[in-house]
Amino acid sequence: MNNERRKYPRVEIDGEVNIQIAGVIRKCRHQLIEQMAKFKSDAGLFPDFELEFSVPNSKEKEKTIKSTCNVSDCRRLSQDMYHLGLNFVTLSASDEKKVTEYISHG
Repeated sequence: MNNERRKYPRVEIDGEVNIQIAGVIRKCRHQLIEQMAKFKSDAGLFPDFELEFSVPNSKEKEKTIKSTCNVSDCRRLSQDMYHLGLNFVTLSASDEKKVTEYISHG
Protein backbone atom coordinates (compact mmCIF):
# COMPACT_ATOMS: atom_id res chain seq x y z
CA MET A 1 0.00 0.00 0.00
CA ASN A 2 1.33 3.43 -0.98
CA ASN A 3 1.15 5.85 1.95
CA GLU A 4 2.64 8.82 0.12
CA ARG A 5 0.47 11.89 -0.16
CA ARG A 6 2.32 13.48 -3.04
CA LYS A 7 0.39 14.83 -5.99
CA TYR A 8 2.93 13.64 -8.57
CA PRO A 9 5.11 10.51 -8.62
CA ARG A 10 8.70 10.68 -7.37
CA VAL A 11 11.10 10.44 -10.30
CA GLU A 12 14.84 9.98 -9.92
CA ILE A 13 17.17 11.41 -12.52
CA ASP A 14 20.78 10.25 -12.71
CA GLY A 15 23.25 12.56 -14.33
CA GLU A 16 24.76 15.98 -13.97
CA VAL A 17 22.75 18.80 -12.46
CA ASN A 18 23.85 22.42 -12.27
CA ILE A 19 22.52 24.91 -9.74
CA GLN A 20 22.98 28.66 -9.95
CA ILE A 21 23.06 30.43 -6.61
CA ALA A 22 23.96 34.10 -6.20
CA GLY A 23 25.02 34.23 -9.85
CA VAL A 24 27.49 31.35 -9.56
CA ILE A 25 26.92 28.00 -11.31
CA ARG A 26 27.75 25.08 -9.04
CA LYS A 27 27.91 21.37 -9.73
CA CYS A 28 25.76 19.23 -7.46
CA ARG A 29 28.22 17.63 -5.12
CA HIS A 30 28.05 16.94 -1.39
CA GLN A 31 29.67 20.33 -0.65
CA LEU A 32 26.70 22.03 -2.32
CA ILE A 33 24.51 21.74 0.77
CA GLU A 34 27.09 23.54 2.87
CA GLN A 35 27.38 26.24 0.18
CA MET A 36 23.60 26.62 -0.01
CA ALA A 37 23.34 26.85 3.79
CA LYS A 38 25.30 30.11 3.66
CA PHE A 39 22.37 31.67 1.79
CA LYS A 40 19.58 30.48 4.10
CA SER A 41 17.06 33.08 5.20
CA ASP A 42 16.57 34.12 8.83
CA ALA A 43 13.66 31.64 8.87
CA GLY A 44 16.07 28.83 7.91
CA LEU A 45 14.83 28.44 4.32
CA PHE A 46 17.13 27.71 1.43
CA PRO A 47 17.02 30.35 -1.33
CA ASP A 48 15.28 29.83 -4.66
CA PHE A 49 17.85 28.89 -7.30
CA GLU A 50 18.20 28.21 -11.00
CA LEU A 51 18.28 24.49 -11.82
CA GLU A 52 19.40 22.92 -15.09
CA PHE A 53 19.19 19.21 -15.86
CA SER A 54 18.60 16.88 -18.80
CA VAL A 55 16.12 14.10 -19.33
CA PRO A 56 16.59 11.33 -21.91
CA ASN A 57 14.24 11.16 -24.86
CA SER A 58 13.70 8.43 -27.45
CA LYS A 59 13.47 10.97 -30.30
CA GLU A 60 16.45 13.11 -29.27
CA LYS A 61 19.57 12.48 -27.24
CA GLU A 62 18.53 14.60 -24.26
CA LYS A 63 16.22 17.46 -23.43
CA THR A 64 17.61 20.17 -21.17
CA ILE A 65 15.24 21.62 -18.60
CA LYS A 66 15.79 24.99 -16.93
CA SER A 67 13.74 26.16 -13.98
CA THR A 68 13.72 28.18 -10.80
CA CYS A 69 13.29 25.83 -7.85
CA ASN A 70 13.12 25.84 -4.10
CA VAL A 71 14.04 23.17 -1.57
CA SER A 72 11.03 21.43 -0.02
CA ASP A 73 13.05 18.80 1.85
CA CYS A 74 16.72 18.30 2.73
CA ARG A 75 17.87 15.15 4.49
CA ARG A 76 21.38 13.87 5.09
CA LEU A 77 21.60 10.25 3.98
CA SER A 78 25.27 9.70 4.80
CA GLN A 79 28.39 11.77 5.41
CA ASP A 80 28.72 12.64 1.71
CA MET A 81 25.15 12.27 0.44
CA TYR A 82 21.98 14.31 0.81
CA HIS A 83 18.44 13.93 -0.47
CA LEU A 84 16.99 17.17 -1.83
CA GLY A 85 13.28 17.47 -2.52
CA LEU A 86 12.67 20.27 -5.00
CA ASN A 87 9.64 22.22 -6.17
CA PHE A 88 9.52 23.99 -9.52
CA VAL A 89 8.77 27.69 -8.95
CA THR A 90 8.93 28.70 -12.60
CA LEU A 91 8.90 26.31 -15.53
CA SER A 92 8.18 27.25 -19.13
CA ALA A 93 5.29 25.53 -20.89
CA SER A 94 7.69 23.68 -23.22
CA ASP A 95 9.87 22.50 -20.31
CA GLU A 96 6.78 21.45 -18.35
CA LYS A 97 5.77 19.35 -21.37
CA LYS A 98 9.26 17.75 -21.47
CA VAL A 99 9.08 16.88 -17.76
CA THR A 100 5.54 15.53 -18.07
CA GLU A 101 6.53 13.35 -21.06
CA TYR A 102 9.54 12.02 -19.17
CA ILE A 103 7.48 11.17 -16.09
CA SER A 104 4.72 9.58 -18.15
CA HIS A 105 6.92 7.63 -20.55
CA GLY A 106 10.35 7.62 -18.90
